[in-house]
Amino acid sequence: MFKLLRPQELQLTSTIWEKMRSQAEESAPEEACGLLGGEMGAEQYRAQAIIPTTNVLHSRVRYRIEPLEQLKAFEDFEELGWELVGIYHSHPNGPDAPSPTDVAEAYYPEAVYLIWSHRTGEWNCRGFLIQDGNIDEVRLTISG
Repeated sequence: MFKLLRPQELQLTSTIWEKMRSQAEESAPEEACGLLGGEMGAEQYRAQAIIPTTNVLHSRVRYRIEPLEQLKAFEDFEELGWELVGIYHSHPNGPDAPSPTDVAEAYYPEAVYLIWSHRTGEWNCRGFLIQDGNIDEVRLTISG
């Protein structure tokens, strides 16, 4: 029987963190999106690469990663022996948690879904596992 991983933490470098934040800010008012590759462990994941992607919907309330960019990212991760550890997008004017659409379209249950929001006047990010309609927060840690 296939068992899903349920990490408690996603480790990010300050460079990856800043690239995600900058993309969210620069893409506003549209949603930004992208992928994180790295290593998966039972208790924690470690992001080692960020691949910003195009939101083909150019929407303020939804995102869809450009399919060829997604395929190329998956190929790059596989070549390096990495997994898809995270999928990020922004909610420029929305909640700091997954929307019903995010939950319905969470097709990668082992990936951490990172959501950047701007509700407090500055960009903040939270991470979530979305598995079988259930949402669990994952701790994000940033290092050097």
